Amino acid sequence: MFCLKLFFFIMILSKELFFLIKSGFRINLEVIMAQIELKQNTIPELLNQSYHKYSNLNAISYVGENFLTYKDLKEKVEETAHLLLKNGIIKNDKVAILGENSPNWVISYLAINSIGAVCVPILTGFASSDIHHILRSSEVSAIFISEKYLSKISDSDLPDLFFYVSLKDFNVIHRKEKKTKYYDSLLKKLKKNKSENISDDQILEIADKPAPSDLAAIIYTSGTTGNSKGVMLSHNNIVSDVIYSIELFPIDSNDRFLSILPLAHTFEATGGMLCPLSVGVSIQYLKGLPTPQKLLDAMKIVKPTGVLTVPLVVDKIYRKKILPKVQADSVLKFAYKIPPLRKMIHKKAGKQVIASFGGNLRFFMFGGAALNRDVEIFLRDAEISYSTGYGMTETSPIMTINPFGKVKMGSCGKPISGIEMKIHNPDSKTGVGEIIVRGPITMQGYYKNKKATEEIFLEDGWLRTGDLGYFDSENYMFIKGRSKNVIVGPSGENIYPENIELLLTQNEFIQQAVVYENKESILALVYPDYDAIDKVIKASDETTARKTIDKILEKVRIDVNKQLPSFSKINKIIEHQEAFKLTPTNKVKRYLYIHSSE
Repeated sequence: MFCLKLFFFIMILSKELFFLIKSGFRINLEVIMAQIELKQNTIPELLNQSYHKYSNLNAISYVGENFLTYKDLKEKVEETAHLLLKNGIIKNDKVAILGENSPNWVISYLAINSIGAVCVPILTGFASSDIHHILRSSEVSAIFISEKYLSKISDSDLPDLFFYVSLKDFNVIHRKEKKTKYYDSLLKKLKKNKSENISDDQILEIADKPAPSDLAAIIYTSGTTGNSKGVMLSHNNIVSDVIYSIELFPIDSNDRFLSILPLAHTFEATGGMLCPLSVGVSIQYLKGLPTPQKLLDAMKIVKPTGVLTVPLVVDKIYRKKILPKVQADSVLKFAYKIPPLRKMIHKKAGKQVIASFGGNLRFFMFGGAALNRDVEIFLRDAEISYSTGYGMTETSPIMTINPFGKVKMGSCGKPISGIEMKIHNPDSKTGVGEIIVRGPITMQGYYKNKKATEEIFLEDGWLRTGDLGYFDSENYMFIKGRSKNVIVGPSGENIYPENIELLLTQNEFIQQAVVYENKESILALVYPDYDAIDKVIKASDETTARKTIDKILEKVRIDVNKQLPSFSKINKIIEHQEAFKLTPTNKVKRYLYIHSSE
């Protein structure tokens, strides 16, 4: 009976596969080179060419609401820039943005840069104390803010902050004083030239503009070590990264994006905002925080062609939606162990994933963390086009992209053009060493932190990433882990905790893991997936349940150790009964757990 069910299952999948081929279903892998010609590498220049080329195309909107065209966007940016000038903001002033993603967030960012002021984006997940530190240390003069976050700010200890603007409608919420010296000088200059009925356009025309070397943004890192530093990025840094990345980013003016990552993070600001806007893509934003249901509803409306996201999103779909269905059916469970049949299952599931994302998805672009191998296998088998990349805030942020259609599993891809990357002091046997980078995308330094700036730069402008990795013969880069997290084995071998953590979290019973050394033992602190464990425990009493959990965790340890060399095997798994605290960019705050678990 089992064999008969399996036979019919294979026949159904084969029929499904035939239908896919017959219907011509395939992901378009062609990379479209964008022709971006600028007079100078500044963000206003980058957007000016878009305003001109794509003036009547849709640019930005909330999901399901009316779009601003590129022409409308230009007008809104100019109105907001005039608002800043009129209220005393001048070139090189620091202006913060604190709020969820929205069309007005984009307008604020572009308006700030258009007059040569410096944008200071702040992640909404930062604590009030962190926000105060950022506003104070960066000497912010004005802030665009969602009013729900006003309670996080007390301006009594912020002497430079004199001007608050609502992100909702650009109304002035609060102003300590009106600084009009520079604005008055512009009016005087125009009147001297006998201008009558002076318009906002005339004022903007003669106002200061940024140069490529001028600061565009100071971005404070979320930090897994607890230390937040202000990364100084120039206009040339950011625009260079956009231009080089677009060469490997298959998007054009026919594409539609749904923004789900925070704009205050450089990956979304560069890859999810400036890259698409530079080639005429339309972008839609969710109102409020992106809950799972809100995302699903939005996908049906937007029907995005591309999604820029972190691996966690697809990882959850795979582990919470696809694997449970396989495990619940004895036939599927058996078939899943056979590679050709598993591929068929993945293909069928892949269609459902595409449908849940609106049905028109051409690709995923992943950044911010490593992609689990089993998720990569699923995406490959399902023929869902995807790419991974590597970057850091200090490099604007994109350094490498896995070429679409030529993705190498486990790799972060190849360096973008226009930069140099190499391995510093590689190990003679493995070729692994610290990844260093040089080029126009590397930051100007850390704001008011000369010591940290000197520590991160080597001679001749090489920036130390702090990541260990290697390049293969085809120039694909592979990350092994953070240099500061490396554990030295009993005979001097390098043990990379991140690699072990990836193996642990591939297990259905583990959600999060932190691996570290204690007294020459390799320990793994894990936050289990209690939903998955409950299905095994069912209605057991407390004593039996405890024994079952211990057995599950021990089996996890044994299974993972089978995949590890002898010198890096886990000695003990320690259960952590609460989810680990994360940075605003969803990375575990390792420093909170490494010395406190025992």
